[in-house]
Amino acid sequence: MLIRLGIWLVLALAILYGVVVWWCASEIAEPSRRTINAAQKAFMDGSENAGFSVEKFVSKSGMPCLVCTPVPVKALSKRADIIRSQIAEKGIELKPAGETVGTLVILHGRSGMKEDYLAVAERYCAIGFRCVIPDLPGHGANPGRFATYGVKEGEMVLECYREAAAKFEFPEEPCVVLGQSMGGSVAVHAAALPDSPFQAMVLVATFDRLNTVIRSQTENLLGSLLGGAVRVPADRVFGWKTGVKISEINPAEKAAGINIPTMIVHGESDKSVPTAAGRKLYAALPDLTEKQWLTVPGAGHNNVLVTDYPLYAAMGEWLLRHINPQTGGSPASAPR
Repeated sequence: MLIRLGIWLVLALAILYGVVVWWCASEIAEPSRRTINAAQKAFMDGSENAGFSVEKFVSKSGMPCLVCTPVPVKALSKRADIIRSQIAEKGIELKPAGETVGTLVILHGRSGMKEDYLAVAERYCAIGFRCVIPDLPGHGANPGRFATYGVKEGEMVLECYREAAAKFEFPEEPCVVLGQSMGGSVAVHAAALPDSPFQAMVLVATFDRLNTVIRSQTENLLGSLLGGAVRVPADRVFGWKTGVKISEINPAEKAAGINIPTMIVHGESDKSVPTAAGRKLYAALPDLTEKQWLTVPGAGHNNVLVTDYPLYAAMGEWLLRHINPQTGGSPASAPR
């Protein structure tokens, strides 16, 4: 009786272990998707009152995106007014609201979607950026099932961007990119391609290697012993699903070949992506690349873009100074 009970117990534990491994790999490769909500739809439908128009576009590869273009408005929204005032205080002379100085590609994080960044687009359209925001594979309305954190998405993003530029008849350059978390990894992979149009980059809450993040999260959740026991088979399941090993997702390796000005932003209290992972990515950028590290006081991972810290102005200043050196103001910040 005890032997039979022991066998059933071992079998149950093995099944539980397999379920945990499969769940972990699936969450990394296929995060739960969300659909556009009523507030986002209303915001998009009334965007011209906020100073930008929104047009939808789907690339040949099936990547859906929003193209947000500055338009003149009688009265600026609160968000628009704040960022324009903060940018002006930094000594940058802005074009009149509604005019465009270049394009900003915005790449969302894991479990995100393009509509999440409408308020971000509102701010950056207010200072002259046309914003192109795609749904990455495994997210939003993108038909692709799996996320590979930039390994496959880098080329897709550039193709989508070029097709959007052709369709809406705007120049491919000047162009800059902003990516958050997973989107930051995608941005690095895209920026490292030889035909990348990006002239500057901002990476928010991004990591050096996906393995670093998985290790931190599994150990926090399961402890070092069980976390380690789950990581190796989860990597195999992820590779079977996506055709890419977790160990191959290495933004730091790609960053070593990037020479465009890059700002890396990290929340002071980020528990999902350790600060050390962001610092290693920063260190991987070549010494001759103009770069800046920015810590957001008190911010975690998911709220790094929604604190009282004037982060949008800091990122906007960086992008404006490098998309057009004649923008005005003092020279760009020295690397530090």
